[in-house]
Amino acid sequence: MKKGIVVMILLLNGYVAVAQTNKKLNSYNHFIFKKSMQISQEGLSNFQQKQDSLIDSEYPLGEKDSLINKKLKSLNLINIFKKTSDIEIHVEYTNDSIWRYKKQNGEMIGDYLMILKEKGILHYYDKTKQHLYNKYNLFNKKYEYVVIKDLENRKIIQGFDCFFLKLIRKDPESDLGNTIYEMYVTNEIELPLHSVLNINEYLENTFPVEVKIFEGKLSGIAETIKLVSYQH
Repeated sequence: MKKGIVVMILLLNGYVAVAQTNKKLNSYNHFIFKKSMQISQEGLSNFQQKQDSLIDSEYPLGEKDSLINKKLKSLNLINIFKKTSDIEIHVEYTNDSIWRYKKQNGEMIGDYLMILKEKGILHYYDKTKQHLYNKYNLFNKKYEYVVIKDLENRKIIQGFDCFFLKLIRKDPESDLGNTIYEMYVTNEIELPLHSVLNINEYLENTFPVEVKIFEGKLSGIAETIKLVSYQH
């Protein structure tokens, strides 16, 4: 009898510990990420080779964007790449609303983006958070994604249990090939992937903690987004 009571107490203590942990994990509502560019010498060489054709595909000569085409080609985009400072991405969650904004060198850049947890509509607000000036539905633009989930490939990152998730966004018309997202996500924070990334699919409880984004035909250049802190 005593053994049964001891087992029950241990189970209850374990349950309480898990409940407290989950409560702790879900009580944070302000997450700060660092977004950086990773550029190798190979990446710089690849970009230099493709720079003019990329500009031509976006801003064709002989059309209304010809001036933009010539201006971009006159810039040293490689130096701009090298001098780009890291950006902070702030994600705040309250009452099913996700507010996202960016800072660079301590100053807010751009305006506020508000997203409802289970919907893909981006609401653009000015810096006062009072004036809504634009809306865009992420899910209206449908790309085909290959989703690869590996629950065995796990890491503890910033205290969260994370598993590996890879998305391949197919884009046969792009000169750079498919866009590839390699990331570690957690379901301990009950927020969807698009709370941080502008992904055109709803993937619930896949909060990204560490992300690498690159183009299939532009090796050596990648964007990284990493969670660096979180708070109440």
